[in-house]
Amino acid sequence: MCMKRRTGLISLLMVGMLALTACGSSSPAASPSSPAVSESPQPSSDTAMDELQPEPGAELVYWDKKDAFSEYAVKEFEKKYNVKVKLEEVMFWETVGRLITDGPAGTGADVFVAGADQLGPNVNSGLFLPNDYFGEETAKISVESALDAVTVDGILYGYPRNIESFMMYVNKDIVKDAKLDTWDDLKAFAKKYNDIPNNKYGLFYETNNLLYNYSFMAGYGAYIFGNHGTDKNDIGLNNEGAVKGMEFYRSLKEILPVPSSDLTEDVKVSLFEQGKVGIILDGIWNLGRYKSLPFEVGIIEMPKMPGGIDPKPYASVPAYFVSAYSKYPNASKLFAHFMTTKEMQVKNYEMRGVLPAYAGIENDEKLKSDDIIQVFAKHVAKAEMLPVIPEVQYFFQNITPVLEQIWNGADIKSTLDKAVADMKANIAAAK
Repeated sequence: MCMKRRTGLISLLMVGMLALTACGSSSPAASPSSPAVSESPQPSSDTAMDELQPEPGAELVYWDKKDAFSEYAVKEFEKKYNVKVKLEEVMFWETVGRLITDGPAGTGADVFVAGADQLGPNVNSGLFLPNDYFGEETAKISVESALDAVTVDGILYGYPRNIESFMMYVNKDIVKDAKLDTWDDLKAFAKKYNDIPNNKYGLFYETNNLLYNYSFMAGYGAYIFGNHGTDKNDIGLNNEGAVKGMEFYRSLKEILPVPSSDLTEDVKVSLFEQGKVGIILDGIWNLGRYKSLPFEVGIIEMPKMPGGIDPKPYASVPAYFVSAYSKYPNASKLFAHFMTTKEMQVKNYEMRGVLPAYAGIENDEKLKSDDIIQVFAKHVAKAEMLPVIPEVQYFFQNITPVLEQIWNGADIKSTLDKAVADMKANIAAAK
């Protein structure tokens, strides 16, 4: 995830519990603190999309990245339903923060894209309309883990768009046919290639980023919250697996002898694009950027850690949501559902290179021949979704600083113990 994206997401998680009001395209008849919940007629068959009718005169505001795909999708929806949609560029890690203020003012979106990890901290604000009318169909067509990510307390809110995580990108001109089955293999390659004074690295990534480093902890048995991420009182971030994962993490300093504060995304991307780095960790969302470089870029699965253990990354799900403040909930639900049909998800893949959250879509003829997507599909099959309960904000708040401390030599067990104690204190104080 680009630095701006990560910062935006984490900031929203940190402030989400402070949001007391919901928002959307414009304020409904009810007061802003108590948005009216629409009661759409429930579908009786798979022809639900034809049965639900948009409100007369409906005009929607849609927040998403403004690019060829979103513009194409808007035009297709307008042709199909004769409903005008105004596309405004608000990136998905910014939408919830904007809606918290713009909704009550009547300037927010009817439909917006947001990360599923923003749902839990903000669901009690009343911002999101449940995915009620199309809920059964969404459940049938979506990857189960993505569906779980947009469900809180048994209520489905989102319309899953795609699955995001990070990947290991390789410069094939540098890596060539090097054996990279295990991290020991990767370390051997890096030690041979490294030329630190000339900014040449076998591996380069941000060691203070939980997106990448939590995977080492989880691989050995750490977890954020127990009971599939729902039990805020069961924190597994200082157990034996967490310690072992952090021991492995710090061992990477053998091949990346750089202060954590200097291992930034900007430096990583710059060195990789200059052809000075063999392997980086970065989000799948940057695939298009790296594909356009003047050398061949591939992706590989994360190598096995000592003991033959696979790292276990976390993944996130950007999804479409309908604002509880929309004047046109029927039209909004139609649009959100339209965006997650197989046709539109395949088009999203074709135009953006993302892995859709549509169940089994990796077997579609258009995706079968894409080696990168196939590798990424295997990668996310090992992933766990970020918990969606509000308390996940304290994971980022307390565990992120631990990474730099441990990288710089702090005692692993006591550092993790303190971070978990701080998490528990934050959770108790929020009750």
